Amino acid sequence: MEMTQQDIRKLLNQFFDSVLSYLEQGQLETEIIKPAVSLEELEKIFTLDDPGSVANIKALVDQYLASAVRTGHPHFYNQLFSGFSLYGFMGEVITALTNSSMYTFEMSPVATLMEKELITKMAKLVGYSAGGGTFVTGGSNGNMLAMLAARYRFAPQSKLKGLSGLSPLVAFISHDAHYSMLKAASQVGIGIEHVRKIPVNGQGQMIAGALEDAILDAQNKGQKPFFVGATSGTTVRGVFDPLEEIGSICSEFDLWFHVDGSWGGSVLLSSAHRDLLAGAELSDSFSWCAHKMMGAPLMCTVALFKTPDILMEINQISGTDYLFHDGQDIQLDLGNISLQCGRRVDALKLWLAWKYYGDEGYEKNIDRLFALAGYAAKKVEQSAQLRLMNDVKSLNICFQIRPENVSADAYNDITVEVRNRMVETGGPMVNYAYINSDLVIRLITANFELRKTHLDSFFDQINKAVDFVLAKK
Repeated sequence: MEMTQQDIRKLLNQFFDSVLSYLEQGQLETEIIKPAVSLEELEKIFTLDDPGSVANIKALVDQYLASAVRTGHPHFYNQLFSGFSLYGFMGEVITALTNSSMYTFEMSPVATLMEKELITKMAKLVGYSAGGGTFVTGGSNGNMLAMLAARYRFAPQSKLKGLSGLSPLVAFISHDAHYSMLKAASQVGIGIEHVRKIPVNGQGQMIAGALEDAILDAQNKGQKPFFVGATSGTTVRGVFDPLEEIGSICSEFDLWFHVDGSWGGSVLLSSAHRDLLAGAELSDSFSWCAHKMMGAPLMCTVALFKTPDILMEINQISGTDYLFHDGQDIQLDLGNISLQCGRRVDALKLWLAWKYYGDEGYEKNIDRLFALAGYAAKKVEQSAQLRLMNDVKSLNICFQIRPENVSADAYNDITVEVRNRMVETGGPMVNYAYINSDLVIRLITANFELRKTHLDSFFDQINKAVDFVLAKK
C-alpha cells in the first residue's frame, strides 16, 4: 500500500507522540515494570494475516509499548543494563533513518571516523598504546573474536586448512566465566571439552595457582594451551579476576590473554574504582559492553586488541573486490577487519552520549552507581530477614531471603517465590541466580536515574512480598 507524504508525516507525528507518552509514563513510581499479558493475547494481536493501515500501525505500536518490559525504569534491576539514554536514542533514530553500513568509508564516512575515535580512546583506557578493534554484536561475539584471534596466532594454518592433525588447543576460563566462552570454543572449532574451568576462591575470583597447575597438566597430556579468558565483572557476583597474576602466568607460558570486561570494563572511566582492572594492559584483547554500565542502548560493544593487525589477518579473504576498491580510503574501510560484511552503525549512539557526558560525566555517574550498590548492600545487612551472599565489589548485590521460623532448606524456594511475586504484580523486576547451591536475588544498580529512594521502595516491596508469601504457607 503506497503512502503519501501526508500519511508519512501523520504516522511519524503519531509515533513520536507515543514515544513521548511512553517516556513520561516511565517516570512514574507506580508504573508497572512487566505488564501482565498472556501468550494467547499477544499471538492474537500481533499477526501478519491482515493488511496494515496508518491507523492500525499506530495502534500496534501503542500495544507493543504497552506490553513491553520497562527496562528504562529505575525499578528494572533484572539485567546488567537499565535506563534510557536520550542521546543513544537519537543515535539509534539517525542510524535507522540513514540506514548505512560500516563496511566502507565511502558508505559511512562520519560514522567511520566516530568508530575509529571511540576504539582508539577505549583501547588507550585499557592500556593499549597502539591498540585497535571493532564494534561487535555483544560481549559474546567479542569473546568469540578474541578466541578466534588466539587460534590464528597459535595455529595460523587453521585459517586455510582447519585444525585437523594439530595437537588439541586448550583454553582456560574461570568457573564463573560467562557461558559465551564455551560457545566460542564450539564456534571456532576448539571444542567445549577442550575448555578447562579453573576453580574460584570464596569471593568468586579465578585462583591463579590453579590456572598454572591446569596449564602444566595440559602440557603433560600433549595438549597445546593457547588461550586464557579472565573476567572483569562476573555475571552473578560482579567479581573481577586478578589480572596482574593471570597476566604474569600468560606471559610465562606465552598464552593469549583475553579479558572479558563486558560488564566491568566501564570501571576504567572511574579513577576511584579502576584499580579493579589493574593488569588489563597486560592482556592481548578486551571485550567491553557500553550498553551496560555506560547506559548506551543495546547493542553497543567493542572488541579491543593490543595488536590490531591480527583483525585484518583473520578476516581478510579473496572475493571482496566488488566492495573494497583500491584507493586512498582502503585503510578506512572497516569491513576489512570485521567478521561480517554488512554492519549497522553502533558507534553513533555512544559517540553522541560520550560527547554529552564527557569522561567526567561518565566517571560521576559510575561512581554514583557504585555508591548506590554500597547503599543497597547496607540495606540488606541491616535487615533481619535478608542475608548478603557476596562481597559487593561492583554493582551486583546478591542476597537470599531467610525469614525467622523458616527452615534453611526452604530458603531457595522462599527467595524465588518472593521475586516472582514482585514481578507478577508489576512491581520491581529483579533477577535470581545461583551461587553454588544457594538461590539468590541478584540486584543490579545500573540505571543512571536510580536514587536511594528507589532502593528504599524496592526493599519495602521485598518485605511486603515476603509477608504475602509467608501468609500463604
